[in-house]
Amino acid sequence: MSPVLALRPTFEIPVAFSRDEAIVRIATECKRKSQPKIFFSHGEYGELHLPTDQHRLWSPHLTFYVSGEGKSSVIRGRFAPRLEIWTFVWILYLSMAFIAFFAAIMHFSKWSLGEESWWIWGAVTALLAIASIYLSANVGQQWSSDQMEQLRNQLDQILSDSKLTD
Repeated sequence: MSPVLALRPTFEIPVAFSRDEAIVRIATECKRKSQPKIFFSHGEYGELHLPTDQHRLWSPHLTFYVSGEGKSSVIRGRFAPRLEIWTFVWILYLSMAFIAFFAAIMHFSKWSLGEESWWIWGAVTALLAIASIYLSANVGQQWSSDQMEQLRNQLDQILSDSKLTD
């Protein structure tokens, strides 16, 4: 896994089959494995999850999409935190962005009236909180790199078992 500062690392796997054929093969493999809490697919979309006993705070899941035209297609995978963690992170981001915006507006209002204002510290604090959330997300991503590799290997195995890749 590349240690790029991306909240949701992505990758692409070229497939020498049409989009529809790839979807059918993945769906067949999904039915064969019959593990709906760990692996499921629905049309062009699919997900891979870790077993519950392996979950840590920053444990990822892997979503993938099959796209393409003609005789070849591409499977685009994306890692992300579990949905409940991802939702919490975005609520924090939006909350801090709202606080930063509101505090900056209040500071500008006071400043334009020639009054002293402490509101700038609210904006700065909220922006520092956003930076802290981003950095902690990247630390968590690096802590779960072994699980990201495990999920990627599972996807590679599924594609191999589906005879989509070698």
